[in-house]
Amino acid sequence: MATVRLTPNEVQVDQIVYVYESASQADAFEACVAALDVGHCALDHPPQQTREAADGGAQAGSAD
Repeated sequence: MATVRLTPNEVQVDQIVYVYESASQADAFEACVAALDVGHCALDHPPQQTREAADGGAQAGSAD
C-alpha cells in the first residue's frame, strides 16, 4: 500500500495520518504497511495519534 511520509514522525496512508513518538516507530509502521494491510500494522505498531488528512493532502500542524 502506498504511503506518504509527511514528517519524520508522520505517515499518511489513504486519508489517515498516523503520528508516532519517534521516527524509528514511524519507520517500522511504514515498512509493515509496504508488506501487509494497514489494519494489521496499526495493531502491531500502534500510533500515538491518528487524524484525517486535510483536504488536498495532509499538512504538518493540521491536527484536530
